[in-house]
Amino acid sequence: MERFRNSNRIAARLFVLTVVLCGAISVFGACKAPHYRVGKILENSASDITFHISVRLEDFAPGRLICLAGALRQKYPERNVTALIFSSHEAAKGFQPASVEAVPVEYRYQSMLHASYIYDVERDENYLQIWPNGVTADADLGISTFIGLTVKGTPSCTLAINGRCLLEFQHIYYPSYEIQAEISGHVTLAGSIGRNGATSDLAVVDAKADPPERQSALIDWAKRNFITWRFEPAKHKDAVRMTYRFEVADPSIRHEHRVVFQLPDEVRILTGRIY
Repeated sequence: MERFRNSNRIAARLFVLTVVLCGAISVFGACKAPHYRVGKILENSASDITFHISVRLEDFAPGRLICLAGALRQKYPERNVTALIFSSHEAAKGFQPASVEAVPVEYRYQSMLHASYIYDVERDENYLQIWPNGVTADADLGISTFIGLTVKGTPSCTLAINGRCLLEFQHIYYPSYEIQAEISGHVTLAGSIGRNGATSDLAVVDAKADPPERQSALIDWAKRNFITWRFEPAKHKDAVRMTYRFEVADPSIRHEHRVVFQLPDEVRILTGRIY
């Protein structure tokens, strides 16, 4: 009888252990890391791995990147990990920190840098940082998303519309530099964000320019920029309405400009003196 009781107790413990292990496997399995490709390895030693990798653009959604960070942490245990993450394998292979004057190809590669993952063993740092545009990665423009990997759940992005993270946009500059004429004003566009995250069906709702004859130039510039915005994919479309405001904020400063995102419906582009 005692032997029978002992067998039951062992069986019960094994059952509990099996349930716990299955639960752990289920939770881990629910977080499937996106496929990545290694582009360039800068350091690979017993203590450090520093490299560039690439993933699909849609995999820059926070939940996907958190899974990727977990996979990298598992693959390189007890090592410091620094990974720059690009949306292009060509960029991951070819990117190198720009010198004083960045050549066009380096500028293009940097625009495809959308995230970094850092794990520092000694400092116990473990975090992700996301940029919709890698050209701004070195500047504090208030558009990056920092994710400390001790958080529970999936954090929201700094830039998002209707809960969908802005993953990419073409670099925003003041259009006066392109057309070589002083100009200010605003353009309001209406359209939609498709299930794939792309903007489409853009229509001009309102526009005004100073001088008035430059209005078409402002409209063309705004439409060309907004069509490059890419959001997190979803199972539904979203209506969107965006106003670009172009302002000469400080005429005493020449050529310097800054961009202020006020999502979900406005972007301000401020510049100094044009000439």
